[in-house]
Amino acid sequence: MGKKLAVVGPWGNNSDGENWSFKAEGKITKIFISHGDIIDSIGFASQDDDGNLLHSNRFGGYGGDPSEVNIDLDVEELNGISGTIGYFDSQMVVTSLSFSTDVNKFGPFGRENGTHFSLPISKGSFAGFYGRSGDYLHAIGVYIKPA
Repeated sequence: MGKKLAVVGPWGNNSDGENWSFKAEGKITKIFISHGDIIDSIGFASQDDDGNLLHSNRFGGYGGDPSEVNIDLDVEELNGISGTIGYFDSQMVVTSLSFSTDVNKFGPFGRENGTHFSLPISKGSFAGFYGRSGDYLHAIGVYIKPA
């Protein structure tokens, strides 16, 4: 039996929208973000031990412009998330997100408005994400696999 995942967060609103959860099979290789002034939606892809790419659902609404974070597993691994939460359309939402690896920084996506949060990981690895979403991304948290 593997180690239990640590749960960090969520940052954002715990009442609007529906709960969602994504636990990666293997390592996270792609993050799909739709954004404008805020984060409209997010999705993920991970690569299992056989090299298959597994996609999550899209969590959130259909607005915004699409961006893609591509993580080259040969040279880097996701090791940080940061962002801001604030009000939009009188709802608490995730207003911006950035992701980092040991090699690259991606973002910020959205606009950095509101309260900042940040989670760098030095021991362990990202095992997935969870949160709440409706028309927008209302909250995001992280599953961490202990080292």
